[in-house]
Amino acid sequence: MNNLDKFIRNHAEMFDDQEPAEGHFDRFEQRLERQHASVTRTAPIRMWMKIAAGIIILITAGLAISDLATHDFSKRTNLQEATLGLPDELIEVLDIYQRRSDQKMTELNQLALNCPNGSQLIQTTQNEVDQLNKNMDNLVSALKENPSDNRVQNALIQNCKAKESLLSDVILQEKMKKCNE
Repeated sequence: MNNLDKFIRNHAEMFDDQEPAEGHFDRFEQRLERQHASVTRTAPIRMWMKIAAGIIILITAGLAISDLATHDFSKRTNLQEATLGLPDELIEVLDIYQRRSDQKMTELNQLALNCPNGSQLIQTTQNEVDQLNKNMDNLVSALKENPSDNRVQNALIQNCKAKESLLSDVILQEKMKKCNE
């Protein structure tokens, strides 16, 4: 038995008979009220933080889905697969042309919104771009078969240049039409 146990047993009558000090219950109630008040203040803050976190998650998921919907990843994936083992310079050139073409297509879509024949312009341009994309798919297939063929590599670069040039020309024509109006 340790000293504390001995002390309690020897002085048991002192612990059984004595009342708590005056004001003890009042102080105890005040402490309980303060603890209850702090709990009720933090609960709404925690709830708002949970709601904010949920909103952030939803926005992030929405942006990710939107990004996936607006980019044509399948074509880029085919090109990336085909460029495995090719010189880094060639891969970089193809990527630059692809990005430029994507930017120009976005710009053309924005211009078409303000044109009376915008949907026809987009459709005609899209048909030509689709033909260039088919050519690109054929070149990518040929490049997969023979990655070191410089003629296929050059043809692929020329196809990308032609696509960018086509989009630039259409954009320029539309801008010129607006200037003449």
